[in-house]
Amino acid sequence: LARRRPAEPAAAAVDEPSEQVGGRSARSAAAADSYTTGEFTFVDEESTDSEDVIDWLKFAESRSEVRAERRRRLKNRLIGAAVVLALAGGATGGYLWWTKHESTSTARAVGGRQVNVVHLRDLTGKVTTALLVDDESGRKGTVLLLPDTLKLPSSGDSATVTVGQAMDAVGPSATRDGLSTVLGAKVAGTWRLDTPYLQLLVAQLGGVRVDVNAEVRQDNKPDGKVLAQPGKQVLLNGAAAVAYATLQAQGEGRDAQMARFGQVLEAVIRTMPTALDQATDDVHRMNSVADPSLPEKALAGVLAQLAQLAKDGHLSTATLQARPDGTLDEATAGAQVKDILGGTVQNAQGTGGTTRVAIVNASGNDAAGTSAGVQVQNAGLDVLPATKANPQATSEVRYADDAKQPAAKALATSLGLPDSAVKKVTDAQNADLVLVVGKDYQVPKTP
Repeated sequence: LARRRPAEPAAAAVDEPSEQVGGRSARSAAAADSYTTGEFTFVDEESTDSEDVIDWLKFAESRSEVRAERRRRLKNRLIGAAVVLALAGGATGGYLWWTKHESTSTARAVGGRQVNVVHLRDLTGKVTTALLVDDESGRKGTVLLLPDTLKLPSSGDSATVTVGQAMDAVGPSATRDGLSTVLGAKVAGTWRLDTPYLQLLVAQLGGVRVDVNAEVRQDNKPDGKVLAQPGKQVLLNGAAAVAYATLQAQGEGRDAQMARFGQVLEAVIRTMPTALDQATDDVHRMNSVADPSLPEKALAGVLAQLAQLAKDGHLSTATLQARPDGTLDEATAGAQVKDILGGTVQNAQGTGGTTRVAIVNASGNDAAGTSAGVQVQNAGLDVLPATKANPQATSEVRYADDAKQPAAKALATSLGLPDSAVKKVTDAQNADLVLVVGKDYQVPKTP
Protein backbone atom coordinates (compact mmCIF):
# COMPACT_ATOMS: atom_id res chain seq x y z
CA LEU A 1 0.00 0.00 0.00
CA ALA A 2 1.36 3.44 -0.96
CA ARG A 3 -0.69 5.45 1.52
CA ARG A 4 -2.86 4.43 4.51
CA ARG A 5 -5.97 6.33 5.59
CA PRO A 6 -6.00 8.02 8.98
CA ALA A 7 -6.62 5.74 11.91
CA GLU A 8 -10.24 5.00 12.65
CA PRO A 9 -11.73 4.22 16.01
CA ALA A 10 -10.92 0.73 17.22
CA ALA A 11 -14.40 -0.54 16.59
CA ALA A 12 -14.27 0.47 12.90
CA ALA A 13 -10.89 -1.23 12.24
CA VAL A 14 -12.11 -4.82 12.57
CA ASP A 15 -11.26 -7.03 9.56
CA GLU A 16 -13.04 -10.19 8.54
CA PRO A 17 -11.06 -13.42 9.07
CA SER A 18 -8.89 -14.31 6.07
CA GLU A 19 -9.30 -17.65 4.17
CA GLN A 20 -6.40 -19.55 2.75
CA VAL A 21 -7.19 -20.73 -0.77
CA GLY A 22 -4.44 -22.45 -2.68
CA GLY A 23 -1.82 -20.53 -0.70
CA ARG A 24 -3.35 -17.17 -1.49
CA SER A 25 -4.99 -14.62 1.03
CA ALA A 26 -8.39 -13.06 0.12
CA ARG A 27 -10.32 -10.48 2.09
CA SER A 28 -14.10 -10.40 2.27
CA ALA A 29 -16.08 -7.95 0.16
CA ALA A 30 -17.31 -6.14 3.25
CA ALA A 31 -13.83 -5.27 4.37
CA ALA A 32 -12.94 -4.03 0.88
CA ASP A 33 -15.96 -1.66 0.79
CA SER A 34 -14.90 0.14 3.99
CA TYR A 35 -12.33 2.13 2.03
CA THR A 36 -12.74 4.60 -0.84
CA THR A 37 -10.74 4.52 -3.98
CA GLY A 38 -9.03 7.82 -3.53
CA GLU A 39 -7.67 7.12 -0.08
CA PHE A 40 -4.95 4.74 -1.21
CA THR A 41 -3.52 3.12 -4.30
CA PHE A 42 -2.26 -0.44 -5.00
CA VAL A 43 1.27 -0.86 -6.26
CA ASP A 44 2.14 -4.10 -8.20
CA GLU A 45 -0.74 -6.07 -6.76
CA GLU A 46 0.02 -8.98 -9.07
CA SER A 47 3.59 -9.33 -7.80
CA THR A 48 2.64 -10.84 -4.44
CA ASP A 49 0.08 -13.12 -6.00
CA SER A 50 2.60 -14.30 -8.61
CA GLU A 51 5.15 -15.11 -5.95
CA ASP A 52 2.52 -17.04 -4.06
CA VAL A 53 1.68 -19.01 -7.18
CA ILE A 54 5.34 -19.70 -7.91
CA ASP A 55 5.90 -20.85 -4.34
CA TRP A 56 2.91 -23.20 -4.61
CA LEU A 57 4.12 -24.63 -7.89
CA LYS A 58 7.58 -25.17 -6.44
CA PHE A 59 6.05 -26.88 -3.41
CA ALA A 60 3.83 -29.09 -5.53
CA GLU A 61 6.75 -29.91 -7.85
CA SER A 62 9.03 -30.76 -4.94
CA ARG A 63 6.38 -33.07 -3.45
CA SER A 64 6.00 -34.81 -6.82
CA GLU A 65 9.75 -35.24 -7.04
CA VAL A 66 9.85 -36.70 -3.53
CA ARG A 67 7.10 -39.16 -4.40
CA ALA A 68 8.85 -40.11 -7.64
CA GLU A 69 12.14 -40.56 -5.79
CA ARG A 70 10.46 -42.79 -3.21
CA ARG A 71 8.87 -44.88 -5.95
CA ARG A 72 12.24 -45.17 -7.71
CA ARG A 73 14.00 -46.27 -4.51
CA LEU A 74 11.28 -48.79 -3.72
CA LYS A 75 11.49 -50.19 -7.25
CA ASN A 76 15.29 -50.51 -6.97
CA ARG A 77 14.97 -52.27 -3.63
CA LEU A 78 12.44 -54.74 -5.02
CA ILE A 79 14.68 -55.42 -8.03
CA GLY A 80 17.68 -55.86 -5.73
CA ALA A 81 15.78 -58.27 -3.51
CA ALA A 82 14.68 -60.26 -6.55
CA VAL A 83 18.26 -60.43 -7.80
CA VAL A 84 19.53 -61.62 -4.42
CA LEU A 85 16.88 -64.33 -4.27
CA ALA A 86 17.65 -65.37 -7.82
CA LEU A 87 21.36 -65.54 -7.09
CA ALA A 88 20.77 -67.51 -3.91
CA GLY A 89 18.51 -69.93 -5.72
CA GLY A 90 20.94 -70.13 -8.60
CA ALA A 91 23.85 -70.82 -6.26
CA THR A 92 21.98 -73.67 -4.56
CA GLY A 93 20.72 -75.07 -7.82
CA GLY A 94 24.13 -74.63 -9.40
CA TYR A 95 25.81 -76.52 -6.61
CA LEU A 96 23.31 -79.37 -6.81
CA TRP A 97 23.95 -79.46 -10.56
CA TRP A 98 27.69 -79.53 -9.90
CA THR A 99 27.36 -82.47 -7.52
CA LYS A 100 25.74 -84.38 -10.35
CA HIS A 101 28.00 -83.26 -13.20
CA GLU A 102 31.49 -82.57 -11.80
CA SER A 103 33.75 -84.96 -13.69
CA THR A 104 36.43 -85.22 -11.02
CA SER A 105 34.23 -86.06 -8.07
CA THR A 106 30.60 -86.76 -8.77
CA ALA A 107 30.53 -87.51 -12.45
CA ARG A 108 27.60 -89.38 -13.91
CA ALA A 109 27.74 -93.01 -14.82
CA VAL A 110 25.92 -94.60 -17.74
CA GLY A 111 22.28 -93.56 -18.14
CA GLY A 112 22.21 -90.48 -15.93
CA ARG A 113 23.42 -92.23 -12.80
CA GLN A 114 25.71 -90.83 -10.16
CA VAL A 115 27.82 -93.52 -8.45
CA ASN A 116 30.14 -93.14 -5.46
CA VAL A 117 31.82 -95.78 -3.32
CA VAL A 118 31.87 -95.88 0.49
CA HIS A 119 34.36 -98.00 2.46
CA LEU A 120 33.55 -98.75 6.10
CA ARG A 121 36.83 -99.47 7.87
CA ASP A 122 36.90 -100.81 11.43
CA LEU A 123 39.74 -100.47 13.91
CA THR A 124 41.23 -103.82 12.86
CA GLY A 125 41.49 -102.74 9.23
CA LYS A 126 38.58 -104.82 7.92
CA VAL A 127 36.82 -103.04 5.07
CA THR A 128 33.18 -103.33 4.00
CA THR A 129 32.24 -101.68 0.73
CA ALA A 130 29.08 -100.38 -0.90
CA LEU A 131 28.11 -98.17 -3.83
CA LEU A 132 25.77 -95.21 -3.41
CA VAL A 133 23.77 -94.98 -6.63
CA ASP A 134 21.58 -92.01 -7.50
CA ASP A 135 19.63 -92.93 -10.63
CA GLU A 136 18.27 -89.60 -11.84
CA SER A 137 16.47 -90.94 -14.90
CA GLY A 138 14.86 -93.77 -12.94
CA ARG A 139 14.18 -91.57 -9.89
CA LYS A 140 15.54 -94.15 -7.46
CA GLY A 141 18.46 -94.57 -5.10
CA THR A 142 20.29 -97.78 -4.25
CA VAL A 143 22.81 -98.90 -1.67
CA LEU A 144 24.62 -101.67 -3.57
CA LEU A 145 26.70 -103.86 -1.25
CA LEU A 146 29.86 -105.35 -2.78
CA PRO A 147 31.26 -108.69 -1.55
CA ASP A 148 34.80 -108.25 -0.29
CA THR A 149 35.86 -111.16 -2.54
CA LEU A 150 34.93 -109.28 -5.72
CA LYS A 151 38.01 -109.23 -7.94
CA LEU A 152 39.31 -106.03 -9.49
CA PRO A 153 42.20 -105.50 -11.91
CA SER A 154 45.34 -104.64 -9.98
CA SER A 155 48.02 -102.07 -10.68
CA GLY A 156 50.32 -103.82 -8.20
CA ASP A 157 52.39 -106.97 -8.37
CA SER A 158 49.47 -109.40 -8.54
CA ALA A 159 47.07 -109.88 -11.41
CA THR A 160 43.96 -108.98 -9.44
CA VAL A 161 42.99 -107.63 -6.04
CA THR A 162 39.81 -108.10 -4.04
CA VAL A 163 37.57 -105.23 -2.99
CA GLY A 164 38.36 -105.98 0.65
CA GLN A 165 42.12 -105.56 0.01
CA ALA A 166 42.04 -102.85 -2.64
CA MET A 167 42.10 -99.78 -0.39
CA ASP A 168 45.39 -100.86 1.21
CA ALA A 169 46.88 -102.59 -1.83
CA VAL A 170 46.24 -100.12 -4.65
CA GLY A 171 44.62 -97.07 -3.03
CA PRO A 172 41.24 -95.35 -3.49
CA SER A 173 41.81 -94.02 -7.00
CA ALA A 174 42.85 -97.37 -8.47
CA THR A 175 39.96 -99.02 -6.57
CA ARG A 176 37.50 -96.66 -8.25
CA ASP A 177 39.07 -97.36 -11.64
CA GLY A 178 38.90 -101.10 -11.02
CA LEU A 179 35.24 -100.93 -10.04
CA SER A 180 34.49 -98.80 -13.10
CA THR A 181 36.16 -101.41 -15.31
CA VAL A 182 34.49 -104.46 -13.78
CA LEU A 183 31.01 -102.92 -13.54
CA GLY A 184 31.07 -100.88 -16.73
CA ALA A 185 29.89 -97.76 -14.87
CA LYS A 186 31.89 -94.73 -13.80
CA VAL A 187 32.55 -94.63 -10.06
CA ALA A 188 33.22 -90.98 -9.35
CA GLY A 189 34.12 -90.46 -5.70
CA THR A 190 35.33 -92.28 -2.58
CA TRP A 191 33.95 -91.87 0.94
CA ARG A 192 36.26 -93.55 3.45
CA LEU A 193 34.15 -94.01 6.56
CA ASP A 194 36.22 -95.17 9.50
CA THR A 195 34.07 -96.48 12.35
CA PRO A 196 34.84 -93.62 14.81
CA TYR A 197 33.45 -91.16 12.27
CA LEU A 198 30.37 -93.28 11.65
CA GLN A 199 29.78 -93.13 15.39
CA LEU A 200 30.07 -89.32 15.33
CA LEU A 201 27.71 -88.99 12.37
CA VAL A 202 25.03 -91.20 13.94
CA ALA A 203 25.32 -89.27 17.21
CA GLN A 204 24.84 -85.96 15.37
CA LEU A 205 21.73 -87.33 13.70
CA GLY A 206 20.27 -88.27 17.08
CA GLY A 207 20.56 -92.00 16.39
CA VAL A 208 19.18 -94.21 13.61
CA ARG A 209 16.37 -96.77 13.60
CA VAL A 210 17.20 -100.27 12.36
CA ASP A 211 15.51 -103.68 12.39
CA VAL A 212 18.06 -105.40 14.64
CA ASN A 213 18.40 -109.19 14.13
CA ALA A 214 21.00 -109.97 16.81
CA GLU A 215 22.01 -108.86 20.26
CA VAL A 216 24.45 -105.96 20.06
CA ARG A 217 27.24 -105.72 22.62
CA GLN A 218 29.92 -103.09 23.06
CA ASP A 219 32.92 -103.73 20.78
CA ASN A 220 31.16 -106.97 19.77
CA LYS A 221 32.72 -108.75 22.74
CA PRO A 222 30.82 -111.59 24.45
CA ASP A 223 31.22 -109.92 27.84
CA GLY A 224 30.62 -106.41 26.53
CA LYS A 225 27.81 -104.18 27.67
CA VAL A 226 24.51 -104.87 25.87
CA LEU A 227 23.81 -101.90 23.61
CA ALA A 228 20.69 -103.14 21.83
CA GLN A 229 18.34 -106.10 21.77
CA PRO A 230 16.80 -107.63 18.63
CA GLY A 231 13.64 -105.89 17.50
CA LYS A 232 11.88 -103.76 14.90
CA GLN A 233 12.98 -100.17 14.37
CA VAL A 234 15.35 -100.16 17.32
CA LEU A 235 16.93 -96.75 17.97
CA LEU A 236 20.72 -97.17 17.85
CA ASN A 237 23.09 -94.54 19.17
CA GLY A 238 26.52 -94.03 17.64
CA ALA A 239 28.31 -96.82 19.50
CA ALA A 240 25.47 -99.29 18.93
CA ALA A 241 25.28 -98.45 15.22
CA VAL A 242 29.00 -99.12 14.77
CA ALA A 243 28.81 -102.37 16.73
CA TYR A 244 25.84 -103.57 14.71
CA ALA A 245 27.37 -102.56 11.34
CA THR A 246 30.51 -104.58 12.10
CA LEU A 247 28.84 -107.51 13.87
CA GLN A 248 29.67 -110.97 12.54
CA ALA A 249 28.51 -113.49 15.10
CA GLN A 250 30.20 -116.83 15.58
CA GLY A 251 29.31 -119.21 12.78
CA GLU A 252 28.12 -116.43 10.47
CA GLY A 253 29.65 -115.57 7.11
CA ARG A 254 30.79 -112.20 5.88
CA ASP A 255 27.52 -111.72 4.05
CA ALA A 256 25.67 -111.40 7.40
CA GLN A 257 27.95 -108.59 8.55
CA MET A 258 27.77 -106.91 5.14
CA ALA A 259 23.96 -106.96 5.27
CA ARG A 260 23.99 -105.28 8.71
CA PHE A 261 26.30 -102.58 7.37
CA GLY A 262 23.80 -102.04 4.57
CA GLN A 263 21.00 -101.63 7.12
CA VAL A 264 22.94 -99.00 9.07
CA LEU A 265 24.05 -97.14 5.94
CA GLU A 266 20.49 -96.98 4.61
CA ALA A 267 19.25 -95.82 8.02
CA VAL A 268 21.86 -93.05 8.06
CA ILE A 269 20.72 -91.86 4.62
CA ARG A 270 17.06 -91.92 5.67
CA THR A 271 17.90 -89.83 8.74
CA MET A 272 20.05 -87.27 6.89
CA PRO A 273 18.46 -83.86 6.27
CA THR A 274 17.40 -83.11 2.71
CA ALA A 275 18.44 -79.45 2.99
CA LEU A 276 21.91 -79.00 1.55
CA ASP A 277 23.12 -76.54 4.20
CA GLN A 278 22.07 -78.83 7.05
CA ALA A 279 23.59 -81.89 5.39
CA THR A 280 26.81 -79.96 4.82
CA ASP A 281 26.90 -79.00 8.49
CA ASP A 282 26.52 -82.66 9.56
CA VAL A 283 29.28 -83.78 7.19
CA HIS A 284 31.56 -80.97 8.33
CA ARG A 285 31.05 -81.82 11.99
CA MET A 286 31.90 -85.45 11.24
CA ASN A 287 35.30 -84.13 10.00
CA SER A 288 36.29 -87.33 8.24
CA VAL A 289 36.42 -86.52 4.51
CA ALA A 290 39.88 -87.69 3.51
CA ASP A 291 39.61 -88.21 -0.26
CA PRO A 292 39.63 -85.18 -2.60
CA SER A 293 37.43 -87.01 -5.11
CA LEU A 294 34.43 -86.36 -2.84
CA PRO A 295 34.90 -83.17 -0.77
CA GLU A 296 32.58 -82.19 2.07
CA LYS A 297 30.03 -80.21 0.08
CA ALA A 298 29.89 -82.79 -2.69
CA LEU A 299 29.39 -85.62 -0.17
CA ALA A 300 26.69 -83.60 1.56
CA GLY A 301 24.97 -83.11 -1.79
CA VAL A 302 25.09 -86.84 -2.52
CA LEU A 303 23.62 -87.73 0.88
CA ALA A 304 20.95 -85.00 0.71
CA GLN A 305 19.81 -86.18 -2.72
CA LEU A 306 19.61 -89.80 -1.57
CA ALA A 307 17.79 -88.70 1.60
CA GLN A 308 15.15 -87.02 -0.54
CA LEU A 309 14.74 -90.18 -2.61
CA ALA A 310 14.37 -92.12 0.64
CA LYS A 311 11.66 -89.75 1.88
CA ASP A 312 9.87 -90.20 -1.44
CA GLY A 313 9.98 -93.98 -0.95
CA HIS A 314 12.54 -94.66 -3.69
CA LEU A 315 15.59 -95.94 -1.76
CA SER A 316 16.52 -99.63 -1.46
CA THR A 317 19.48 -101.86 -0.59
CA ALA A 318 20.79 -104.75 -2.70
CA THR A 319 23.81 -107.07 -2.69
CA LEU A 320 25.85 -107.70 -5.83
CA GLN A 321 25.77 -111.43 -6.55
CA ALA A 322 29.33 -112.67 -7.18
CA ARG A 323 30.66 -116.17 -7.61
CA PRO A 324 32.73 -117.69 -4.77
CA ASP A 325 35.91 -116.94 -6.74
CA GLY A 326 35.05 -113.23 -6.92
CA THR A 327 34.02 -113.13 -10.58
CA LEU A 328 30.67 -112.03 -12.01
CA ASP A 329 28.32 -113.90 -14.33
CA GLU A 330 25.99 -112.39 -16.89
CA ALA A 331 22.87 -114.22 -15.72
CA THR A 332 22.62 -112.79 -12.18
CA ALA A 333 25.24 -110.10 -11.61
CA GLY A 334 24.91 -108.90 -15.19
CA ALA A 335 21.19 -108.24 -14.76
CA GLN A 336 21.80 -106.42 -11.46
CA VAL A 337 24.55 -104.24 -12.89
CA LYS A 338 22.44 -103.30 -15.89
CA ASP A 339 19.38 -102.43 -13.81
CA ILE A 340 21.10 -100.57 -10.97
CA LEU A 341 24.20 -99.13 -12.64
CA GLY A 342 23.31 -99.21 -16.31
CA GLY A 343 26.60 -100.99 -16.96
CA THR A 344 27.92 -104.28 -18.30
CA VAL A 345 30.00 -106.69 -16.24
CA GLN A 346 33.57 -107.41 -17.28
CA ASN A 347 35.65 -109.67 -15.08
CA ALA A 348 39.16 -108.64 -14.12
CA GLN A 349 41.76 -110.17 -16.43
CA GLY A 350 44.73 -111.92 -14.85
CA THR A 351 47.73 -110.66 -16.79
CA GLY A 352 50.29 -110.52 -14.06
CA GLY A 353 49.12 -107.11 -12.91
CA THR A 354 48.96 -103.83 -14.75
CA THR A 355 52.26 -103.63 -16.57
CA ARG A 356 54.01 -100.86 -18.47
CA VAL A 357 54.67 -101.78 -22.07
CA ALA A 358 56.98 -99.94 -24.44
CA ILE A 359 56.15 -100.48 -28.12
CA VAL A 360 58.88 -100.46 -30.75
CA ASN A 361 57.45 -100.46 -34.26
CA ALA A 362 59.84 -102.45 -36.45
CA SER A 363 57.23 -103.49 -39.01
CA GLY A 364 57.70 -100.61 -41.42
CA ASN A 365 53.94 -99.99 -41.18
CA ASP A 366 52.59 -97.17 -38.99
CA ALA A 367 49.15 -98.77 -38.85
CA ALA A 368 50.65 -101.93 -37.32
CA GLY A 369 52.20 -99.97 -34.47
CA THR A 370 48.95 -98.12 -33.76
CA SER A 371 46.92 -101.34 -33.83
CA ALA A 372 49.34 -103.09 -31.47
CA GLY A 373 49.05 -100.20 -29.03
CA VAL A 374 45.26 -100.53 -28.98
CA GLN A 375 45.50 -104.26 -28.34
CA VAL A 376 47.93 -103.72 -25.46
CA GLN A 377 45.53 -101.21 -23.88
CA ASN A 378 42.62 -103.60 -24.31
CA ALA A 379 44.66 -106.20 -22.44
CA GLY A 380 44.65 -103.88 -19.42
CA LEU A 381 48.30 -102.84 -19.68
CA ASP A 382 49.80 -99.37 -19.63
CA VAL A 383 51.26 -98.24 -22.97
CA LEU A 384 54.27 -95.95 -23.10
CA PRO A 385 54.90 -93.66 -26.10
CA ALA A 386 55.87 -95.77 -29.15
CA THR A 387 59.18 -95.53 -30.98
CA LYS A 388 60.38 -96.76 -34.37
CA ALA A 389 63.25 -99.07 -35.29
CA ASN A 390 64.73 -100.65 -38.39
CA PRO A 391 62.38 -103.29 -39.83
CA GLN A 392 62.75 -106.85 -38.60
CA ALA A 393 60.97 -110.01 -39.64
CA THR A 394 59.53 -111.31 -36.39
CA SER A 395 57.80 -109.72 -33.40
CA GLU A 396 59.08 -110.10 -29.85
CA VAL A 397 57.85 -109.55 -26.30
CA ARG A 398 60.88 -108.92 -24.10
CA TYR A 399 61.04 -109.02 -20.32
CA ALA A 400 63.89 -108.72 -17.80
CA ASP A 401 62.13 -109.61 -14.51
CA ASP A 402 61.00 -113.21 -14.11
CA ALA A 403 57.90 -111.97 -12.29
CA LYS A 404 56.76 -110.43 -15.58
CA GLN A 405 57.05 -113.61 -17.63
CA PRO A 406 53.34 -114.54 -17.19
CA ALA A 407 52.35 -111.08 -18.34
CA ALA A 408 54.66 -111.38 -21.37
CA LYS A 409 53.15 -114.72 -22.38
CA ALA A 410 49.62 -113.42 -21.91
CA LEU A 411 50.40 -110.39 -24.08
CA ALA A 412 51.88 -112.56 -26.81
CA THR A 413 48.78 -114.73 -26.82
CA SER A 414 46.44 -111.73 -27.05
CA LEU A 415 48.46 -110.44 -30.03
CA GLY A 416 48.37 -113.81 -31.79
CA LEU A 417 52.12 -114.36 -31.44
CA PRO A 418 53.72 -117.74 -30.74
CA ASP A 419 55.34 -118.56 -27.40
CA SER A 420 58.74 -118.29 -29.09
CA ALA A 421 58.15 -114.53 -29.39
CA VAL A 422 58.52 -114.21 -25.59
CA LYS A 423 62.17 -113.60 -24.74
CA LYS A 424 64.03 -112.79 -21.56
CA VAL A 425 66.73 -110.11 -21.85
CA THR A 426 69.48 -109.06 -19.49
CA ASP A 427 69.73 -105.47 -20.59
CA ALA A 428 67.86 -102.84 -18.57
CA GLN A 429 64.55 -101.78 -20.09
CA ASN A 430 62.58 -98.57 -19.64
CA ALA A 431 59.38 -100.60 -19.17
CA ASP A 432 58.24 -103.90 -17.67
CA LEU A 433 57.79 -105.31 -21.17
CA VAL A 434 59.06 -104.22 -24.57
CA LEU A 435 56.90 -105.19 -27.54
CA VAL A 436 58.81 -105.18 -30.81
CA VAL A 437 56.27 -105.18 -33.65
CA GLY A 438 57.80 -107.08 -36.59
CA LYS A 439 56.67 -107.65 -40.15
CA ASP A 440 54.87 -110.84 -39.10
CA TYR A 441 52.38 -108.91 -36.96
CA GLN A 442 48.87 -109.11 -38.41
CA VAL A 443 46.62 -106.11 -37.95
CA PRO A 444 43.21 -107.42 -36.75
CA LYS A 445 40.46 -107.03 -39.28
CA THR A 446 37.68 -104.65 -38.37
CA PRO A 447 34.35 -106.49 -38.07
